[in-house]
Amino acid sequence: MMAFSRSTASLFLYPIVSKTIDWLFRYWMLLLLKCGIVTINTDIDKAPSYRGKVLWEEAQARGIPMHNFFTFNKATDIYEATVKGKHIFFTGLPRPAATKTGSEWWLDDKWILKQKLMAANLPVARGGVFTTFAPMRELFNQLEKPVIIKPRLGSRGRHTTTYITTEDQLRDAFTSAKQLCHWVIMEGHLIGSVYRATMVDNKLAGVLSGDPPRVTGDGTHTIAELIEQKNATRHPGIKDVVPTNAHHTFLSRLGLTLQSVLPTGKTIDLLEKIGVSYGGNSGEVTHLTHPEIKRILEEVAKVVDDPIVGFDFIIEHIDQSPHTQKWGVIECNGVPFINLHHDPIEGPSNNVAAKVWDYVEAHVDEL
Repeated sequence: MMAFSRSTASLFLYPIVSKTIDWLFRYWMLLLLKCGIVTINTDIDKAPSYRGKVLWEEAQARGIPMHNFFTFNKATDIYEATVKGKHIFFTGLPRPAATKTGSEWWLDDKWILKQKLMAANLPVARGGVFTTFAPMRELFNQLEKPVIIKPRLGSRGRHTTTYITTEDQLRDAFTSAKQLCHWVIMEGHLIGSVYRATMVDNKLAGVLSGDPPRVTGDGTHTIAELIEQKNATRHPGIKDVVPTNAHHTFLSRLGLTLQSVLPTGKTIDLLEKIGVSYGGNSGEVTHLTHPEIKRILEEVAKVVDDPIVGFDFIIEHIDQSPHTQKWGVIECNGVPFINLHHDPIEGPSNNVAAKVWDYVEAHVDEL
């Protein structure tokens, strides 16, 4: 007889709870429609996000009826599509209400994800999770510097601090992360760009690079002057770098100020934040990604076993063997921004929305 442990119970309960919540959501939406609180929008130009728009465009190309909903005349990221005669409701991206692993309950938890990947001998940065400062400081004194501090829950780099080398910096970072989450993760600082691997049905659909704003020294100009040059020559899709207290604080952890002159050829980050909104960069690099990196990412996807997710990872050279580099997966995103693959600043466009609908059409009975 199989022992009924807590983990065994979870395997039974997760799908039941998830499907019940999904059923209640659908019932509630239909009720609100009847009351006129919610209305249907069929105008793709009123899609609330670019992610929704690229998904909608691909649906139209396939003859899949799709619309989103408005609440009190405000667009929502909630959609309905009719695939092979079946009506499916979804928020953000179409997916089943429950997975076999129950990962919809924990995939956004950075610490649970790290533990599961470590158990599968997959690459992550060494570290720990803490609720108080003293034990964190103890591990800090054992780890190679620098380290990073981030909330266990949360996304988009909120309250994350990088390049921490001193105890004072550690304490400030811990206080910041605690503002967002009771649990705080400390881990070794991985060097390289941040990449988002979008996985569809446990297969790699696309890899997008994301970089913070950076400048490269010439031995003559100050960092402030290099920023001015960067802004004057930036891609129109990238926003200007406008120095704030966050930039000053970040540079101070590197032992620099805006008036510092970098040696010729030395490149530095200006901020923890990545992406074009902060003056950084993004590029579609699936075609450059080393085959072994692709294979390992698909092993990572099997651990989570969710049909549409994004994994963030850091590596220095995306086109080289991962076995010659220090790298790791840092978090998972349950609703990845697939539109970024469609219109990158650099690299070829990658129609990830098509791969999403391929999955939906093949598994519509499970949605």
